[in-house]
Amino acid sequence: MLWKIRTELADRPGALAELAARCGADEINILSLEVFTAESGAVDELVVSTGIGWTAEGLTALVAEAGCTRTTVRPCQADVLHDAPTRYLRAVLRLIDDPLSVDEELESLQGFDEYTPAEWARADVLVEIAGRLAEREAGPVQEPPRPGSAVPELRKASVEDADAVVAMHDRCSYESRTRRYHVPMPKLTARTARHLSAPAGGVSIVAAADGAVVGMATAAPWDELSGSAMEIAVLVEDGWQRHGLGTQLLRRVIQEARELGADRVVCMVQPENVAMLRTVEGLRMRTRVVQDSGHLMVTVALSDQSLSHAVDRPSVPYRQTRAIPARS
Repeated sequence: MLWKIRTELADRPGALAELAARCGADEINILSLEVFTAESGAVDELVVSTGIGWTAEGLTALVAEAGCTRTTVRPCQADVLHDAPTRYLRAVLRLIDDPLSVDEELESLQGFDEYTPAEWARADVLVEIAGRLAEREAGPVQEPPRPGSAVPELRKASVEDADAVVAMHDRCSYESRTRRYHVPMPKLTARTARHLSAPAGGVSIVAAADGAVVGMATAAPWDELSGSAMEIAVLVEDGWQRHGLGTQLLRRVIQEARELGADRVVCMVQPENVAMLRTVEGLRMRTRVVQDSGHLMVTVALSDQSLSHAVDRPSVPYRQTRAIPARS
């Protein structure tokens, strides 16, 4: 039987050799191996062949004995043995005939829910190709309502809002999308939009004006911190920025996070994103700001004890950061 294993190797020399030796001892044949670089270290994806009786749980335990962590194991078919360039070229061929199949193609190529930076880059290119092909088939983009012509209504989002969220994303500038996702996002897929509109264990709030979504705030469980925390993020369409809509969305999504049981919310902000930092400060809530891998981790307290659960890193000069001029 064939299995696809994704795991993080121990950060020491010989870790891969130790995993290979452990597989060999149990007569598990490694058929292919791809290594991705991630912020936390090396992520290895293996396709292995096992005898009868092996399960995903058993393979997870085996790689754990070799010092591996964050392991995901899934059964797979022989087509995963094709080299990565061939699989991506075949995906492009299908997109030429059906640009809207990009979600299925990405799911087939990836096979796991998590992506490494290298895979994000590959996915971005495929999504951009699909977007350009789709634009050729679509008509002109409808202009959204502008401030003054409509008053946005804030409400909870659902999967039915996915198409409107994609349309808003397409109208946003490259800078706005990058500040929201921290990576270039030329195209938001329908599948990702559905996850954003109805995040598992979380909530999203949209601002709708004349049937168009012009802003969105999301709160989702934050697994990397102890205690009950949620990560929040906001995206407001360019034409609606600097009108207080981001603050309204942020207040509402924080309220919803509190009602879901969160004792604090976390927002990852690029240091140069002065507008977001000012928006968070404008909440007039207790916050703590620490440096985290080139970003600012802003923790907003929702209870008296919540900041004591935050990660133990030195605070950064937040008010000095606010003085950084915004990029044109």
